[in-house]
This record gives sequence, structure tokens and C-alpha cells, in this order.
Amino acid sequence: MPWDDKTKSSGPWGGGSDDEPGKEAGSPWTRPGGGSSGNGGGDLEQQMKRMQERFRKRSGGGGGGGGRGGGGGPNFGPLGFVVLIGIAVLGWLSTSVVMVDPTQQAAVFRFGKWQTNFGPGLHFHLPAPIEEHALVEVENRKETRIGKNLEESLMLTKDENIVDIQFSVFWKVDSEHPENFILNVKQPSEAVEQVAESVMREVVGKTSLQAVITTERDVVQQEVAKQVQALLNDYRAGIQILAVTIDRSDPPQQVIEAFNDVNVAEQDAETNINQATQFANEVVPQARGTGQRILQESEAYRDQVLADAQGEASRFEQIYEQYRKAPRVTRERMYLETMERVLERSDKLIMDQESGAVPYLPLERTQPKPRGGQE
Repeated sequence: MPWDDKTKSSGPWGGGSDDEPGKEAGSPWTRPGGGSSGNGGGDLEQQMKRMQERFRKRSGGGGGGGGRGGGGGPNFGPLGFVVLIGIAVLGWLSTSVVMVDPTQQAAVFRFGKWQTNFGPGLHFHLPAPIEEHALVEVENRKETRIGKNLEESLMLTKDENIVDIQFSVFWKVDSEHPENFILNVKQPSEAVEQVAESVMREVVGKTSLQAVITTERDVVQQEVAKQVQALLNDYRAGIQILAVTIDRSDPPQQVIEAFNDVNVAEQDAETNINQATQFANEVVPQARGTGQRILQESEAYRDQVLADAQGEASRFEQIYEQYRKAPRVTRERMYLETMERVLERSDKLIMDQESGAVPYLPLERTQPKPRGGQE
């Protein structure tokens, strides 16, 4: 068998005299007896070293003597270096590509100085580190709540009362100036909270307690939103205020019962005033109507009396004119007309010397009435 050949190097471990002169070939684990070296472990070590060297050569690592390019690193050649350089260039150029989502804005900076903004879509700029970009969410609605503790919520009103206010500020990044949000604001929520609290204290300090908690809450909200936006614009914060809503506005807990009693008394007073006003609205028009009616009746009576007087005066003048012309006839006529008016309204008796008192029977009563009750 080739494993037992004593004259020639063979076997999978490469033992034999070709590699080491003066040594006999044999099994890698034992040496046939009587070698010149007299050391049974020497061959085994040499075989292991050779195996390690061959393994290093096949894996590309540096090794001991023998083999081409022994001791050198991996050799890619000119083409390999070109490929590596191309990959590096492509990676560098990829830093100039910007993909902006519909809810985002991209701010571009050249050596740290802002240059322009990119809207939604695919954009390009100079590669890093010449120009860099930062993406900002400009459509996300954020909320900052203020008044979570007494130090924030207790505020002094115009009439020197204390009100407990909790409110919320809704805001987002200004889509027109996202670079201001990136450069000028480190903690946007804290900035909004501090500005809104300061403005709310100013507005409440110019408003009465009753107005803050009842009738003018909407006015306070709008004024606070307006002033907060103006102040943030002065700071160039890049923040847009969407709305300010007052969640709660009450007197402090220690005096709320007394305040409720005052409110009840004010409501009762308001109710009484409304009832009195309603009663006045009902009575006054009636009195005015009655007075107007009496005035019109008086005017009508006056006109009637004047007309009668004027008629009697005119009639007297006419009679007097006739009396001047024929006094005797006029006196008899006046006598007869006067007697006629007097006698027609009274029962009459006729005194006869022979028969005595005889009742007077009007002739018109003796005449039969026509059928149908019509005269």
C-alpha cells in the first residue's frame, strides 16, 4: 500500500524524504524505528506546520516559505480598484438625492447655511458635505397642554380675582419656513408652552373674572392665539398656531362655593330685573294706549261742543235776522217750536171746562200699523 512505502514520500500528510532529507517516509502519526533524529514527535510537528501553511495559502493569508506571493495581501488588480472607486463615488452622489413625502418639507443647507426648501417629490442638491438636507413633518398637528399644576393654572384677573385656567394650544411646523424651526428652536413644545402661558396671563390680567369664565371665553381664546402667533413670529420659531382652547376656567377650589353663591344671587337679581322689565313692557304700552284713547275722546268731545256751539250761534244769528224783519211772527214761531219740543216728550192732558181732564191720545197711535212691523 502507498501508506507503507518506505522509499518514497506519499500519504495525505505529505511526509517523506523529499521534504526533509535524511528522514524516512512513513505514517504521519509514528516514525519507523531507529531514525537519525531519535525524536518521535518531531515529524508530527513538521506535518502540522506544513498543513497550516497550505491552509493559509489557500485562504489568501501570508505564510511561511514557499508558494507564489508568499507574505503579501489579496491582489484585486486594476479592475478591482476601479470597481471600488465607482462604488464609493455612487455612494457619495447618493447623498444629493432627496425624496420628500407629501406631509414633509426638506430644508437644504450649504456648509450649515440655509439655501432653499423642497416640497413633496424627488429633488437633488450638491452632495455631502457641501450641501445637506433635513426633513421636517409640517402637517402633523401637535398639542401642548398648559395648567397641569397650580403654578401654571392660577392667574390674576383685571378685577383682582384669581381664576383657575387649563387650556390647550394646537400647533404645527410652519410649512413656509421649516428652516426656522430647525435652526432656531431646540425644544418646540417647551417654547410654545412658555409663550402661551405668558400671553394667557397678560390677556386674563386685562379681563374680569366673570367675563373669563362665562361670556368672553371665545374672545380670550382668539386674542391669545393671535398674540402667541405674533410673538413666535418675532422669535422666528417656524411654528404656526392652529387654535387655542380653554378646557376649564373656574374660581379656585377654596372659594368656589362662595363664588357659586354669588352667581346664584346674580342670577336671581337678573331674573327679577327681567320680570320687572317684562311687566314694564306690558303696562307702559297699555297706559300709553289708554291715554291716547282718552286724549282722542277729549278731542272728539271738544270738536263736537265747538261744532254745536258754532251751529247754535249761526242758528241764533239767522233767527235774529228774521226777527229783525218780522218780530211778531218770529216770536210766535219760536213759541210754537219750543212748546212742540217740550210737549212731545211728556204725557199730555186736555182740560175741558165741561168734561174735565181728558187724556190726550195721539192720532198716530190710533192708526193701524202696516204688516211686517214697518211704518
